[in-house]
Parts: sequence; C-alpha cells; structure tokens
Amino acid sequence: MVDVMVAMFNVDPSLSGKELSERLGLSVSRLARVFKRQMGVSIVEYRNRLRFERFFALVQEQGNRRPTLRQAARAAGFGSYAHFHRLFRARWRTGPREGFRSGVAALPTTTVGQS
Repeated sequence: MVDVMVAMFNVDPSLSGKELSERLGLSVSRLARVFKRQMGVSIVEYRNRLRFERFFALVQEQGNRRPTLRQAARAAGFGSYAHFHRLFRARWRTGPREGFRSGVAALPTTTVGQS
C-alpha cells in the first residue's frame, strides 16, 4: 500500500492525505500511521521533500527557458508561492531568493524517505 502511495505522489505531488485516503479506501489517520511506520516520515514531510527535490531540479535546469522561483514552486506541486516560501524559510532559515544567492540551492536535499 505504501508503494502505491509513493507512486501516486510521484505522479502528483499536490495530493493531500485526504485525497489519498479516499483513493485507497482508508481513513486519513490509518493511512498516516501506516505511512509513517513504513517510511519513517509523515505523509506531509515526505510530500514536501518530494516537492523540494522537484523544485531544485527545475530551477537548476540549464537552458534558456529556466522557470522563475514562483513558476518552479507551482510546477513542483506547492499550492502557492507563499506556502512554498514559508516551508523553504522553515527548512533553510532563509528565503528562497537569498538562499540561492548564498548557495543553499547548491546543497544536496535530503533524499525522500530518509531523515
């Protein structure tokens, strides 16, 4: 079941726990317990790590059509730039723009599913 949830997140990182629970036929709380026990992180933390990995991949693409931070955040599955900004600041203690200037974006992100 967890493999199915991971696959669903890989396809659509904007899925919520409620949407997953409805698709899998489990309560949100049961789904959250099973996921955390198997993956070692909460559904929310897993989803946010996956989104950040996608975000960094998008903004570090080489080419002449590189997206803005706002576009990359939305494309990575964050619901809004404000939400992305809050999560970025909480994780790296700086805003995204400042983080890129100071080299935070060059740091490897924690692999999804690992602490």
